Amino acid sequence: MAELPTLGFHCYGQITQDELKEIRNTLEDCYPHLGRWLPERVEIHLFDTPARLAGFLESEKAELGIKTTGDEAFICSHDAWRGFPRLLICTERLSALSPLARLGTLRHEAAHTVLHGALAYYVFRIPADCLELARAKGMEQAVLQQVLYYCAIAVKDFEVTRLLLRQDYRECQVASAQALSLPGEDDKLAWLLAKYNRQARLLFFAGQLKTLLLNWPLEVVDLLSLEELADSILGYIEPAERKALLDLAVDITGQLGEDTHGNVRLTLRQVLLEL
Repeated sequence: MAELPTLGFHCYGQITQDELKEIRNTLEDCYPHLGRWLPERVEIHLFDTPARLAGFLESEKAELGIKTTGDEAFICSHDAWRGFPRLLICTERLSALSPLARLGTLRHEAAHTVLHGALAYYVFRIPADCLELARAKGMEQAVLQQVLYYCAIAVKDFEVTRLLLRQDYRECQVASAQALSLPGEDDKLAWLLAKYNRQARLLFFAGQLKTLLLNWPLEVVDLLSLEELADSILGYIEPAERKALLDLAVDITGQLGEDTHGNVRLTLRQVLLEL
């Protein structure tokens, strides 16, 4: 059995001992099941409120020159910007989930540190053919970088769900997926603002791939229906648009292999070609 990672905890705000114990126990129990190649250490940063998490991310991105956005809205996020894997967890958001969904969410984040625990999984180059496609669509560079980011997080979530199902983590992943796959008023407003602008529309649809690719491995083993999920979370989008996005997600997942960088390149190209 591989040696377990050293877990270093950093708490910001009012983190209770019960919250710290639950997170530590879940991670320590999960790591032995995630393969032979485990990270040597993982830093876990716990934030009591979304505002405190957002402030930390803003400071980190400013210092490191990171321009992408969106992760400040997550319950948990992961990175290796400092050269080693880190988990950033908002305990207020996490505690709002059911116990089974919390378990699934923490296992999901642990799997990211195993599959994507190095800086190389957070730095992706845009291939020349994708640059040409973006130029042909008149896409601004900042928009292309954000689309790339959305493609990367979607691919990495797909890979994590696939790994966890291989380790027979099933019910917790369904619970986590259902808890996280809920439509929000912000999404509905974003669509109203984006639908008539080509660049904004592409950016919006690329952002929806995260949920669809995350859940596709659950569809494959009959744990949920991706079509029903899309109808539920994207019901505010016109049926033809929704079907095109779902078809794109299914087409992408049918081509994904074991190489993360290859998967991201493929996904970016398909998005630029079809959206």
